[in-house]
Parts: sequence; C-alpha cells; structure tokens
Amino acid sequence: MLDLRNGPAPAGSPFEAPLDGAARLRAPDRRPQVRLPLDAGRMTVSPVVGRFRPPEPLPGAVAPDPGSDPRVESARSELMMQIGRAASQGLLQPSGITPDRTPPPAARVPEETTAEMPAEADAETLLAGLADRPNMHVETSIDRGLGHQANGHERSAFGDPCYPDAYFDLAGWGEDRDPAALIAEGRGALLNIRDATDPAGAEMLVRAYLTLGFGAEARAVIDTIRLDTPPAAVWREVGAIIDKGIADAPALFDGQLSCPTRAALWAALARPSIPSSAEVDEAAVLRSFSELPLHLRRHLGPVLAERFLEAGSTEAATRVRNAVARAGDKTRSGELAIVEAKIELSRGETEAAEAQIAEVLSDGGPASPEAVVVRIESQLRAGRVADLDSVRLAEALAYERRDTPMGNRLVEMAIRGHASLGNFETAFGMLRHHGLEPREDLSSELVRALARDGSDVDIVREAFSGILTVPALALTPRARLAVADRLLDLGFAPRAAQIIADIPPQGTDEERFVRARLALAEGRPGESAQYLSGIESPKADLLRAEAARARGDLAEAARYYGAAGDTGRQAALAWRERDWSTVEDAGPESQSGFATVRQTTPAAAFDPAQAPSLAGARDLLEGSGVMRDRLKDLLGEPDQR
Repeated sequence: MLDLRNGPAPAGSPFEAPLDGAARLRAPDRRPQVRLPLDAGRMTVSPVVGRFRPPEPLPGAVAPDPGSDPRVESARSELMMQIGRAASQGLLQPSGITPDRTPPPAARVPEETTAEMPAEADAETLLAGLADRPNMHVETSIDRGLGHQANGHERSAFGDPCYPDAYFDLAGWGEDRDPAALIAEGRGALLNIRDATDPAGAEMLVRAYLTLGFGAEARAVIDTIRLDTPPAAVWREVGAIIDKGIADAPALFDGQLSCPTRAALWAALARPSIPSSAEVDEAAVLRSFSELPLHLRRHLGPVLAERFLEAGSTEAATRVRNAVARAGDKTRSGELAIVEAKIELSRGETEAAEAQIAEVLSDGGPASPEAVVVRIESQLRAGRVADLDSVRLAEALAYERRDTPMGNRLVEMAIRGHASLGNFETAFGMLRHHGLEPREDLSSELVRALARDGSDVDIVREAFSGILTVPALALTPRARLAVADRLLDLGFAPRAAQIIADIPPQGTDEERFVRARLALAEGRPGESAQYLSGIESPKADLLRAEAARARGDLAEAARYYGAAGDTGRQAALAWRERDWSTVEDAGPESQSGFATVRQTTPAAAFDPAQAPSLAGARDLLEGSGVMRDRLKDLLGEPDQR
C-alpha cells in the first residue's frame, strides 16, 4: 500500500501499530575492545550496495524539513507519474482512503535541549556514495515485458518505449512449416510433465495460431489459461486485429505509431482510423507489412490501405497494395480490387475506378456490398445523381445483411441515392422506417438536399405533414435555416419561424439573411435592416431595398435596387418619385425618352408668366409636339402588352 497523503496517519491505522508491545533492551556488546588475531578477515566492512538506514537523530533534535529539499518534490512527481502509468496499464486499482484526522499540536522542545542541538544534517552527506545511482526506480510488468528496449534502445518519436520486434515475428513463427504440425507442436507443449499449464508451451501455441491467422483461437488460449506473460496482452490484441480489423483495447498501442519497429504496423491497425495528429513511421509500417506471411498480407492489406486512404496518404496505400499484389494472381481478391478503385478515385481516375467496381460486381463475391457502397458514394461525392440500378441493388443487399454494420451502410447509401434522384418521399420514408431520424448528419444532408432540389410540393408536404413534423428528427442549424429560407420563398413565414425558433444565435451570414427575410415578412422592416448591418452583397442590397420600400422610402429603395443591379425595379420606383435623371439612365426606352424630353425641351421649362419671343414660341411648339409623341407612346404601352 502506498501512502500518498501528507500529515499523520488516521487514528487507529493498522499500519502505525508497533510490532512489539515494549521496546527491547539492547544487549551489551561483549566483544573485546581490541581486535584479536583470530578476528582477522572476519570483520571486513561490506560495501553499501542498496539501501541503508541513516543515523538516528539525537534525542530532542528536530528532523530536517523534507519539503526544503527539491529532490523530494522531484521524487514525489516521478512516483505519481509512474503510478499513473501503472494504473493506465491496468496494474493498479485505487483503494479507499479514510479522511485525515486533525493533526496534533507540535511537540514543544525544551529550551535547554534546543541549545544543545547540533547543526542541521546535510542531506548531501547522508546520501554520500549514491550520487551515481537513481534514488527511485519504478518498473511495471509491462515495462519488464519490453525487455532491454524499455531502457531506451528503441523508442518512438515521442520517447515512449516500443514493444520488441520479437512480439510480432509472425513470419518467423511459421517458417513455412505445415500448419497441422505447427499446431500439434504447440498443443503438445501446452502441459508439462505434471499436467500443469506450461506458460512457455502456451506461448508457443498462441504464436502458432497467430502466424496462421487464427485470432479467435489465440485469444481463447490466452483467456482460458489466463496467460499473464509480458507479451500475452499484446498478442491478444493482435488476435483481435486479425479477426475484426481493430483491437479490443487500442490504448495498449498508444505511442507505438511512431516506433521504428514492427509495433508501428499493429498500432496503425489497432484503431478504426489513424489519428490525423499522429506521427506515423510509414517506413516501419510498410516494412513490417511486407514481412508478413502471404495469407496475412492478403487479409490485412485492404484494411491497412483503407487506413492510409482515410488519413490522406495515397502513396502509402499504393505501396500496401503493391506489397499484396506482387505475389501474383493468388493474392487477387475483391477486397483488393476495392482498394485499387479507391486509390484511383483519390487520383481522379473515375473511369478506371468504375472498371474495378464493375469487375467486383460482375463476380458477385463477398466484396459486392462494399463495391455498391463505393460506387454510390463516389457518384454523390462528385455531385452526380446516383445510378438507379445501384440504388436498387443497395436496397436488396441491405435486406440480406440487415442488422449488420454493412447492412446499415447499404441502407444509408440507398437513402442518399433516392434523395439525389429526387425521390424525397421514398428517402424520408426509408429514414423513418429504419429509425434513422436521430442521425443528425444523415437527416441534415437529406433536408438540405430537399431545400436545394425539392419541388414546391415536396417542400410543403414534408414541412406540414412529413419528416419535418417528426419530434425525433435531429437537424443541424444549417439544415433548418435552409428549409426555412425555402418556405419563405413560398410565403409560409409562420412555419419558417417555427422551424428556426429553437436555433441559438449562429452569427453567420446565412442565418442573418434568413432572419432578415423573416422579419420583413412579419412586418418588421427596421429589424430586417439591422440583421443586414455590415453585409455588403447584391443579395443584402435587395433585402435592404425591400425593407426601405416597406417603410415607404421609395428613393432609398430605388438606390438599393440599383446597387443590387435590378434596374427595372429601380426605374419603376424612380418614375413614381419623378426622379427623371434615374429614369433616363435606368428606365425602359419609352420612359427614358420621356424623361429626356421632359428635361431638355423648352416645354419642360416654360413659364407662362413670361411672354415668349417668336423664336421661343417656335421652340415651344416643336417641343410640345415631341412631348405629345412621347405621351402617346406611354399611353399606348398598356394596349401593346
């Protein structure tokens, strides 16, 4: 038990009880005061190797304060860190600690004793002779399992000790031996001559199962006999990776991704994806993968290549594919063809990828579901409409593999495919049938597609009686704003307000536009203009123009229409405001011609109070004739329309 708390122990602590009821009296030393000849060679002082007890302090002396020595804090920090490591490795369990009691008052030292106390002992002199030795060394069973490499011979880029290569020598364990003989040898060594489990024999059997790709059998041996040798925990996770593609306890491989050893390969396979922030020793991973037996390369190659593709390392995925394919046609599989298709897609080679997918689908093997998923997903990612035949095939395969991870992926692809085809009623029906409304990512994608591509009938149906009325539907704020904007286009402002009522403020331009439109539709033009403050775009100018028009400020509305490029509305409002300059610049031909005559002919500036001259009268008559022609054009426009 480790006592980590400061202060005295709790009352009644069993660890503070004395071993003997009374102190034993020290027997007098009966040895002679002088060394006799027969004592020669018997009383030599042994060198100090390990621990020693410091000299007892004088009675009444005050012990030196351990807190004043910085090495105490360093040792305490190191101890806490190592205890945390051991706990994370599953080697320690916390024990309950009783509350501290109130510390007793400090004992008072008599003045006469204090005067006789010697100077405080120097801590350095107490540790003389141990300067070159560590004051504390902590080692767990996991560290012991690492062997010499725990001492720093092989470490990751972050300084973590790496697992020995001997833990992962799957190629050496088999050595091209007959599988039956290999298993028989391991099973024969499982028990010793006393019919008790032999850990060395159990390790031999586990290694035989792992090198043959029997992960479940290897884990069964470890669990059944409770094998607790250093590599047992690591081998158990290797077996899980071989069987399921991921480890049961991936934390066991934390810090191993950047190791220059075989451990990097299994660390890359331990989790569903390689962390983007992780530093991966790709050379060690690829080198270790190439060392694997052929059947394990064929089995784990597509999984490892998928990890690298998801991490954005196309070149590493290509090297993994090459390491599998170099053995010839006997390593050819549907899974490998899918990997090749994904590599081609990452390079933009759509036709080559489609050829690989078509080859897998024509074979009809176990890789067909994955091929359908890759085909539909690639079409949607490229912004194209999903192939109807592929969508129907995804539905059929999803029914065959229902209640499995692959079946769920096929259902998702079928739903997304129907949405891309415009079959929103079918897509949302499948979403509700399979209980996927709480899937925020999928539901939001479908609702955004509905707002973007759906017909008016689709919008109204889903908004008032369809998917948007389901309480369990989980949508992102962006999806809600998109469908609300579409409802505002159709004039359903109250329903749009209900859909975005619970959205917290986002501060995005998209949200401000929707809320500005909603405020304008509800008769609050001033609030609408406030939402648009600071946004400079034609779309914002159009909304500002509508808000100004709702306030009755036609001149400002015309100005914003002009800034937005809508010259037709600008000229219409300028005509109503008799802004002839704007009408002349932006109005249609009939209105602009009238505005020009209105501003340039003498009739426009005629003052009846002043008698015109003969020349002025002629100009006035000519101008009035032109004005009559322009007025006839304006009056004749309704009949011509």
